[in-house]
Amino acid sequence: MTARSAIVNVRDNKGFTLIELAVVILVLGLFVSFALPKFEDISDVNLKSTARNLSTTARYLYSEAAFKKNIYKLVFDSDNNEYWVEVLEGNEYEVSTDPFLRKKKITGNVFLKDIITERTLGKKQSDNPDNNEYILFLPTGYVEPAVIHIESSNGDVYTLATNPYTGTMKIYDEYKDILIQQNN
Repeated sequence: MTARSAIVNVRDNKGFTLIELAVVILVLGLFVSFALPKFEDISDVNLKSTARNLSTTARYLYSEAAFKKNIYKLVFDSDNNEYWVEVLEGNEYEVSTDPFLRKKKITGNVFLKDIITERTLGKKQSDNPDNNEYILFLPTGYVEPAVIHIESSNGDVYTLATNPYTGTMKIYDEYKDILIQQNN
């Protein structure tokens, strides 16, 4: 190894200069300052996504019930923050085998606040020992009137209300106290 090649090797292994490090830190700081507010809005995205998923599931169940002439239940477990579909087979409800209707866990800091149906009006939570509520989808083209409230960890609430005759869910981006008429 000659003296000239030793000097070249020393120059190649210097590393970064202070100016280069400062520029990299400045660029990273700018990136974080613009990107951080977007990450805070992720709970709002999860809330909207959950509302759309529930609405799509309801519309699908409405169509399936009418097409297959069967009764479906959209079941909610508030304690475990999940929902699934059951279908009436003979005299008992069984969990649906349809892959689209598999059990879904609500994640992303979104929680089931409450589910209100005609059956739950005027009843205490202790009247429902398994803490599961459900919405019925009938083969006659009728969906049980129901209101679902979902909430994000930052306190935003969405309200979903079923339309009994079309199977659609109206989505409101606020808490709405929608009156459900009880049949007497």
